[in-house]
Amino acid sequence: MLATPATIRTLQRKLYAKAKREPAYRFYALYDKVSREDILSHAWRLVRSNGGSPGIDGIGFGAIEHGEGVDRLLRELARDLQAKNYRAQPVRRVMIPKADGSLRPLGIPTIRDRVVQMAVKLVIEPIFEAGFCPNSYGFRPRKSAHDAVDDIANTLWAGHTQVIDADLSRCFDSIPHAKLLVVVAERIVDGGILALIKQWLKAPVIGEDESGTRKAVGGGQGSSRGTPQGGVSTP
Repeated sequence: MLATPATIRTLQRKLYAKAKREPAYRFYALYDKVSREDILSHAWRLVRSNGGSPGIDGIGFGAIEHGEGVDRLLRELARDLQAKNYRAQPVRRVMIPKADGSLRPLGIPTIRDRVVQMAVKLVIEPIFEAGFCPNSYGFRPRKSAHDAVDDIANTLWAGHTQVIDADLSRCFDSIPHAKLLVVVAERIVDGGILALIKQWLKAPVIGEDESGTRKAVGGGQGSSRGTPQGGVSTP
């Protein structure tokens, strides 16, 4: 587990405290934080520690570290973000076998995009974290499925005997973009942040047919639903 630098923790604590104290407050000055050197550097370390395959550009971690260099990548990202010239690249789709024999589509953004997504996550996560219920475990810091199982076990030992198991069919594939952005805007009205999120929602998804030919299989400006499962920002 990578330790979060003190400067970032201070920012996150302030954002969390403000969001917790004022549930109706809408944050408007966040975009400039995303391009901070400490945030982009920590975002890279987190993405690097997660590993994963290259995106549609075929550029892996080794190619960056031994090629252009991490420092140059982060400087270029900071420059593009500050000038608002950053553009999300298409997402690479791969099919992952499931236990029942079916296939689950996984979307792999480029490493460059994963770093920016992680930087945004570092900034906005504390704001939404302040509004979650204590017994919500999905995609939250310092919470896991194991914690949820322990909570269920403790509840059973306390005398409760009924469990409701439900699943949303194709949840990530059916998320409506417009409604999602409206919900995000209930807490964040920074146009720069909202524009980044919209870019990731609208990024073209590129797959391969049986002959290995690349083709668009989803996403794009015309899409109104879904987000590729596999990106940092998706949850």
